[in-house]
Amino acid sequence: MNKFLLLVVFLSGIAFSASAQTKPTPQLSIGGEFGFPAGKMANVYGSVIGASVKYEAPIASSRFNLTLTAGISDYLVKLTYTGSANPAFYVPIEIGGRYYFSKLGYVEADFGLSNNINNNKNPIYLNGVIVNAPKTAFIFSPVIGFSAPVYKKKTKIDIGFRYEGRVESGGPVGQIAARAAYRFGL
Repeated sequence: MNKFLLLVVFLSGIAFSASAQTKPTPQLSIGGEFGFPAGKMANVYGSVIGASVKYEAPIASSRFNLTLTAGISDYLVKLTYTGSANPAFYVPIEIGGRYYFSKLGYVEADFGLSNNINNNKNPIYLNGVIVNAPKTAFIFSPVIGFSAPVYKKKTKIDIGFRYEGRVESGGPVGQIAARAAYRFGL
């Protein structure tokens, strides 16, 4: 019995020292996005394409990471829209947190500012409300996704699904989008 306890203590010590040496490292992901407008934008725009860069900083050895995201979203005008409108461009910059509820799955919440770099010379009106008015607005984005290892666990494919809402006076400008990204440690 004493030899068994000694073996358990020895193996526990090896396991603890091995796990103590694996520190979480900062991660960077670069990806493309595709989505559909939600809310008042869906009357004028048919789809959204974009790209983003996300930095993740782990908090100690927990499953929680701080995130910083920057990107660009291009709302493309519907082919059936008869008014005069150009694509709408937004540059969001967000900070947030990502919690890994399993080895692959996560939930995330991001908040920040979205800058309208739209080149529409004529404002778009829907039911008496200007669609693309403010240059800068508050943005929020809840996300659910997974991040799976690709090559020797050093790189990962990150796939996330989110709603992104840009808070404006006439109602939110939003999109439902998917992001596929290549994620690697720094």
